[in-house]
Amino acid sequence: MTTLTVQIDKEKDLSALQEVLDRLGLEYQMQDDEWAGLSAAEIEGINAGIDDVEAGRIFTHEEAINRITDKLKQLGIDK
Repeated sequence: MTTLTVQIDKEKDLSALQEVLDRLGLEYQMQDDEWAGLSAAEIEGINAGIDDVEAGRIFTHEEAINRITDKLKQLGIDK
């Protein structure tokens, strides 16, 4: 068996390469080095955040500040 390592910088290139490998019937493994040092819990948290963004469960910076300010006022901690 021969191992081939390819570094890909552009996401569109990755999908094109996967399509070629699939059509050739070659087995391959993908490894994302950017995540290599992360724990499973960290990766799970990142993926949950991505899911939130894709589902629209996000707040702008201004909205977050307003929510925090309102909560602090409710708690009597406002400045």
